[in-house]
Amino acid sequence: MQTTRILAAVDRFPEDEAVLLRGMEIAARHGVPLTIVHVIDLPDHAAPPMLIDTVRGRAELAARDRIETALRRLEIHPADTVIHVEAGAPALRLVEICDDLKPALVVMRPHHKPWIVKKLLGSTTEKMIAEGTAPVLVVRQAVGKPYGRVLLAIDGPENAPVAQSFVASLLPGAAMHMVQAVEVARQLEEAMLRVGLPRSDLTAHHDVLAKDAEDRLRSIADGLVPRVTWQVLRGEPEAELVRATHSADVDLIALGPNRSSFIRRAFLGSVTRRLLRDAGCDVLIGRPLGARISDVVAERERALNYSAHDVQERSL
Repeated sequence: MQTTRILAAVDRFPEDEAVLLRGMEIAARHGVPLTIVHVIDLPDHAAPPMLIDTVRGRAELAARDRIETALRRLEIHPADTVIHVEAGAPALRLVEICDDLKPALVVMRPHHKPWIVKKLLGSTTEKMIAEGTAPVLVVRQAVGKPYGRVLLAIDGPENAPVAQSFVASLLPGAAMHMVQAVEVARQLEEAMLRVGLPRSDLTAHHDVLAKDAEDRLRSIADGLVPRVTWQVLRGEPEAELVRATHSADVDLIALGPNRSSFIRRAFLGSVTRRLLRDAGCDVLIGRPLGARISDVVAERERALNYSAHDVQERSL
């Protein structure tokens, strides 16, 4: 992968200082300036156009001043950055900016909201991840050192080489440890117990699943360059992966890319959401393979419009 642009999406300071530092660290690794983007979320109300333009202009100047002040405080040279201040709905505008600039990585913080707002609307970060415009690095921790050890979480052998190649290109020199969580599907467990099978049969089945996963990971690791270590985690993926991120020597966990279904990508998978909430380190989420959500939505809308038009023609 040829890195062309690292984008840091910032909102306010000092909360986003870690985003600037981590984005600058990765941009410097690749010898490119850090592109800093701030989207002003102006209230949507009836007002004269001249007043709206005046408010927007003042807000843009104030936002740029806050970013430049943060850069000076962090001792980041202005020549190493490019600042974009835009106006609009943050998530939508960020997606549009990514479509235009095509960054290799977007660096953000989790953007925690009150639980009821988050439940109904989701956060800007979650919407960016769900859209799949670009890989997203969610900075959860203060920046103390470069990423040294990365957990590479995979859900199947087909995405491991792509994920490993992406992380190795983005973070050259970081050690990678490939992990896969294996559990007995809850529906199967319930069915086995319902027909009277002993728990020892469940354990034996879990052993078989774990052994198959070990064989696959060993085979995958043998073909990867640079070399990676690997481990099979036994248990619920959400809990096991979160637990693994709290190890003192883990700096980052990377997920994807994957071929998740439209529904899972639209609302985020349970593993991704749990890691965004509870991980003990930063989280890197690769761009899903295949069509983006907006593409799928557009295709569905075209199909629905065609069907409605067809029905109308037949009725005539």
